[in-house]
Amino acid sequence: MTKVMSTPPYVPKKGLRAILDFVQHHGKGDKLSREELHKRGLSAHWTYPALAALRFLGLLDAKDRLTGKHLAFSREEPDFRVQESVLKSAYGDFFRQVALPVKDTGRLKELFQGVYNLSDRVTTSAFPIFQYLAEEAHIPLVVSSSDSLGENNVTYSTGEEVKAPPRTAPGGNEPLQVRHLGYQVTVNLQVTKYTTEKDLMKMIRTANRAIHLMKKSGDKFS
Repeated sequence: MTKVMSTPPYVPKKGLRAILDFVQHHGKGDKLSREELHKRGLSAHWTYPALAALRFLGLLDAKDRLTGKHLAFSREEPDFRVQESVLKSAYGDFFRQVALPVKDTGRLKELFQGVYNLSDRVTTSAFPIFQYLAEEAHIPLVVSSSDSLGENNVTYSTGEEVKAPPRTAPGGNEPLQVRHLGYQVTVNLQVTKYTTEKDLMKMIRTANRAIHLMKKSGDKFS
């Protein structure tokens, strides 16, 4: 595959997310500097790669001024359509050369490394950033939903009433009143060979949030 001139972002995922959160307080045309990022707690040696990451994504222009697209990455009001457009433009070489979805995360990583001709060391940092951003933008990358984007899918079902078996009154044929035990909740944690302990913890947290939200809506659980 053809080597491209621009290297994909390889800053730590948490660092990039912190920067995306920070720039939500800035408007289009505001200039961002290394000093400002450092004051916000980013390590000095990561400030340059962080700015390079924002330039790669098209969130900063050549003069390090915010283009306005950064607002699509707000946690409170994300614009997934703009996020998808940003990623497909920034990672254009990948999306043009790779037919998605691919069979699994391992193959996805190999293709990503090949498109950008990255070393194993850089791929270790750059690939998770690509995965994370694609996940946030709801872009499907792999065939299996259980292994999509390196995260395992959490599925749950609710609304199935659980009732105790009817009890027959002594000496009679009429059943007693059926006791209502609430609702059954089934959580399916799909695990693959790529699953890590961190993935499992994330799936459990996701399931807990889902149950909590349904409890707030008024459902009863046994």
